[in-house]
Amino acid sequence: MPRPLLLAAPLVLALVAYCMVSFRVAESVTRVDRLPLEPPATSVAGTHEDVSFESRDGTLLKGWWFAVAGADRAAVLVHGRGRNRINSTFRPDRIARMLLSHGYSLLLFDLRGHGESGGTRYTLGIEEPRDVLAAIDLAATKARVDRARVAVIGESLGGGSALMTVKEDLSIGPVVTDSAFADGNAVVSESASKYTNLPSWFTPGIVLMSRIFLGLDIGQVTPAKVVAAHPERAFLFIQCVDDQTVLLHHGLDLRAASTNPRSELWLVPGCDHVQAFATRPAEWEQRVTAFLARELGPEKPVARAAGILAALRRGG
Repeated sequence: MPRPLLLAAPLVLALVAYCMVSFRVAESVTRVDRLPLEPPATSVAGTHEDVSFESRDGTLLKGWWFAVAGADRAAVLVHGRGRNRINSTFRPDRIARMLLSHGYSLLLFDLRGHGESGGTRYTLGIEEPRDVLAAIDLAATKARVDRARVAVIGESLGGGSALMTVKEDLSIGPVVTDSAFADGNAVVSESASKYTNLPSWFTPGIVLMSRIFLGLDIGQVTPAKVVAAHPERAFLFIQCVDDQTVLLHHGLDLRAASTNPRSELWLVPGCDHVQAFATRPAEWEQRVTAFLARELGPEKPVARAAGILAALRRGG
């Protein structure tokens, strides 16, 4: 064998090995273990409706619907990677009870590839907006309200997906994000090693293999650009200062992208990823409900009274 080929052979083998490892990791890291639906729906309210509906691309989605009599508004909670409608350190059970008490009918559902919903993998906000749009459609129909009166509250992956949903449909209601990322490439480069247990120099290969073989181009996922493109909309961004998964700059970048004077960024010291509510529940409630009330109008006293009663009856 000629000397140049002998010298090149180890490099070729190393490249092949790098690509093979990158592909196997890309294929596995985009699939998550499905957690049990714990705590149960009764941890939110005594009565609920099990719902099944199709995403905009036909993927079967499942969730729980909580109705408040006389409500003129609704909310959709969108969970993060590897979580589900109720099982998350975001504490969707407590947040749902709080929203019910403020007169919001509510949909908790599983994104594709999570919980009881169909699909095999998550896509970092590429396909998830289809799920969010279908969830908004269902909530608006169930609550008998306009889609603009359905608020979207998303954590982490759910937050980034909620922001990307604005790009797909301008008619949706106000958006609140907690620990959302500003840019797909940036958050992957910063956190990939945490999920893959591989050196950071594998990350470009994983991203490339995801694009080539799985059709997932995370370069398309740019929530901050979507925010910047819609100065007519106000957003509430919540960011833990000590977040080690979605770093602080993402919250700062999202707020900087919005030129709407009603947009807000709440920086929460002393907490890690999606821990703002667990750390400061009273302030989280005050800030979120005040923002939504400003965007949707004051809460209806009758609906709020019904919501408080529904929350008090949980477990009944």
